[in-house]
Parts: sequence; C-alpha cells; structure tokens
Amino acid sequence: MTKRSLLAVTIATLGAASVQATPFLPMDARGLAMGNTGVASAQRAHAPSYNPSLLSQAEHDDDFAILIPQFGISVADEAEMYDTFVDMNDDLIPEFEALFDNAESDNFDKHIEALDQASQALYDALNGLSATDVNNVDATIANLRAKNADLQTALTTVTADINDVDNLTDQLTSDLNSVSGNPLSGRLGASAAIAFPGKRFAAAISLSGNVTFSGRAYFSPEDNNLINGYADAANGYASDAQTLTTDFDTLLDGAENGDVTEAQLTAITDQAQSTSNYTSDTITTASGDISIIEDGQLSSEAEDADLNSRLELVGVAVSDLGVSFSREFSFWEKKIAIGITPKLQRVITLHYVTEADYDGDIDEQDLEDSSETFNQFNVDLGASFRFGSTNKWVFGLVGKNLISKTYETKPAEVRGAVVTTYQDGPEISLKPQYRAGLAFNGDWTTVAIDVDLTENDPIAWENPTQYAAIGAEFDVFDTLQLRAGYRTNLSVSDAEVASIGFGFSPFGLHIDIAAMANPNDVEKEAGVALETGFYF
Repeated sequence: MTKRSLLAVTIATLGAASVQATPFLPMDARGLAMGNTGVASAQRAHAPSYNPSLLSQAEHDDDFAILIPQFGISVADEAEMYDTFVDMNDDLIPEFEALFDNAESDNFDKHIEALDQASQALYDALNGLSATDVNNVDATIANLRAKNADLQTALTTVTADINDVDNLTDQLTSDLNSVSGNPLSGRLGASAAIAFPGKRFAAAISLSGNVTFSGRAYFSPEDNNLINGYADAANGYASDAQTLTTDFDTLLDGAENGDVTEAQLTAITDQAQSTSNYTSDTITTASGDISIIEDGQLSSEAEDADLNSRLELVGVAVSDLGVSFSREFSFWEKKIAIGITPKLQRVITLHYVTEADYDGDIDEQDLEDSSETFNQFNVDLGASFRFGSTNKWVFGLVGKNLISKTYETKPAEVRGAVVTTYQDGPEISLKPQYRAGLAFNGDWTTVAIDVDLTENDPIAWENPTQYAAIGAEFDVFDTLQLRAGYRTNLSVSDAEVASIGFGFSPFGLHIDIAAMANPNDVEKEAGVALETGFYF
C-alpha cells in the first residue's frame, strides 16, 4: 500500500446527489472587506456584480470608472479536514507505511515472516522423527527445545507488534472515517468592468468568471476492513503459535521421562505444520475476499492492496459577459433607480473521479475529458432608492440569474479502477438569487447591511448558504479607505466570517486589498481579494 494511496483517501470525495446553486458571493475587494455587502453600497464599476441600479445612485460629479483586474479566492474546510489530513500525513501514515516497507529489516512484515520461519523450522525438525527418536534422547530433545525457543522469541516479537499495529490501525481508520463525508470547497473569482454612471442613463460593461468547486472524503468499508484486518489476522496467528509452543513444552517434558507416544508425536507434528501454514479468515476488500496472512506470511494482496476509496470532484465555472443599463424613474414622487444586466453566460461543469490508489498524474486532458460546456442567456434585475432628510440612506433589492437552468455533468471514468468503470455525475442547477441591502453613505463613512432573501443550495456537499452581513468603510480625504465587516450564514451555526481591508486611491487610482476568515477557526473558512481601478 503506497503512501500516495492513503493520502488520496484523505482528500477523496464520493457521492453525487443533485447539486444546486452557487452562493451569492462576489469576489471584489471592497465588498469582501465589508462583509460581502454591496446591494445598496456598491460603487460604480462594482454595481454590475451587486445591483445594476446603483449605477444611477452615483454622485452628480462621478464620471466613468474602470475596474481591472479584480481577483479573489476563498476556501472553506467546514469540518477541519485539512488538520486531520496533516496529522495523519505527519505521523500515522508514515508509521503505517513502515509496517510493510521491504527495505526495512525490522518491521511487522519481517516479524510475521520470522514467525513463519520459526514454526516451519520446528516442523522440519519434527518431521520424520519417531517416539523412539525423541524419548530419553538428550541431543534430540535439546535440538527441539532450541527450535521451540526460537519460535517463542519470534512469537514474543509479533505479540508486541500486535498491540502497536492494533492501536495504529484503530487511530488511522478512526481518523479516515472522521474525514469521510466532510466537504472541502473553494471559490475563485476574476472580473473587470467599465461603468458610466448617471441619473437619466447609466451603463456598464462587465466581464466576470467564477469557479466554485466542492469535494468530500469517502473511506470505503472495504478499505476499513483491510486496515483493521492486519492486527486481527496477526492475533489469530500468534494464538496458534502460542498454543503450539505451550503444547510442545509439555511434550518435551514427557520426552525426558520417555513418556511420548507415537500418537502424541504425530499430533504435535501436525500442529506444527498447521501453524507454519496458518491462513487467516477471509475478509472483504477492494480486491475481493482475501486472507491477510496466507501460508504463514502476509499475502501479496495484504502487502500491496488495492483500495476502492475514491476521489470525486464536482465544480462549475461560470463566465458572464454583461451589459448593464440603469435609469432613475419617478414613482409617486419618489426617485427609484432600476437597473438590468442582460448577459451571456458560459457554464463549464466538471466531474472528476479517481480511486485512492491511482498513481497517475492529473493533466489538462483529464480535466477536458471530465468537463461539459454550455452557453446561455441570463439576466440580473435590481432596484434602489434614496431616502432620509439628506438622501444619505439607500435601500436596494436585486435578483440575479433570473433564468434558472439545470446542467448535466459527464459520467466520469473512475481512474485507477481495475475494470473500466464510469460513475454518473450530478446535475448542477443555477437558480435565481435574491438579496436586499440597506446602506448609509455619509461624507466620511459608509455602513451597509445585506441579507439573502432565499437560501442558496450548495454546489455539492458543503453547507447551504443564506448570508446576513454588515460592513463599514471609513474614507480619509478620498485617499485612504479603512474597511471592516462581519458575515454569518443563517442556514448553519458556527459559520461566521470577519473581514478587514483597506483602499488607497490617490488621483483616481484605486488599489484595494481585503482578507476574511472565520474568527473562531481560520481554517474553517478564509479568503483574500485584490483589485485595481480608476475612478474619474
């Protein structure tokens, strides 16, 4: 069993239920720093990502803005699979690998082999002897006692191994089972936009791409049987050897008194032969029903076993090319901005599966063979209005991807499988997302609150999302911006994210940096974003 095999199990993924939607999570640095708010607070070139109507909420002296480039990445390890993986990789897996390393002269494999050799040597010394050859023959008795002593020495070593192997395999399978089913997900985003804000007419062109992936660990019952089977098989072998050496001591005591009968000698000879040929009970593994120990030694299937735990990855990449339009209208003497973003979408689905003991590399062709590409039209629609005595308050409402569509994923060839096997892929549905926002835009400060109005199902096995977020920005002389935010997932507990960031904007150049993380445990979720732009 290779180290690569066990490492693969720890990051493996299996199971393919219906997959739904991606979270409402633009990856811009300003919004991320403010808790991923923006439906009522996004500025100019950020508006297409949050709410196109905000193009008509700009100040009168705001001219066009360019945002290029914009990058962001976030990773969520909801059940802290990474920590478990690192601990296993550092300690348990090297210890387990060492049990079967042919280059080692002193390990579990070699000790089982030594026990087999000792029991075989005892059988060879007995085979062909008669009771007359044994009774009161000091040289024969001494030789047989020496063989029995060698067997006892080998048995003592294996018995000591059994406890260590049992503890090690129990811990290893416990850890592997603890990560089995745990999701590991991530999101990467890149975008660019140019915006022309205005009350009577506003427009923007935006290009964005987001990749969302999800996977989880699956540790199969067959692999669990295999790893836990080593100590059980060795324990059975040691029990037989212990019975043999005890019974043989009794027989030799009788031989010194000349009391050994032919029947007794035949029985102990058969017992020695049976022990040297010991074969453990069969267990069900990925290789079928096997014996861990066969004819007194570790079987070839046990020394280099096949695994059927799998790595399955589901991902979706969505690219949007949109043209946003916005205008301010009067309704019942109230100015309300309405914006729309018709857009062309390219959706690429990915479904990749490999067995845990597959030792090949993942290349570009593998990914192409595992993907499907779709093109479609979609639309975002938003509205916003100002209120309050100084018109500093803004309320926004947006619906994104209003045309729902479901996409197929390819049946994936299970790489590494002994027989060519295909696993059906899940469906990926991009559903509408709705969010409301409230913001106060002061001369020096901006405070924003956003709430998802519906729950967004996960891309695959991670938690669903329904975010509520609050963020603030402090702007120093239109040159330095300090930002902070907080976001929680209303669908699950312990899914909070705190964020910070800053912007530097001399002479219309904007450089923004942001970072976010779960405040209780950074490894549960973390992300960063960076962008540059020009505001005129």
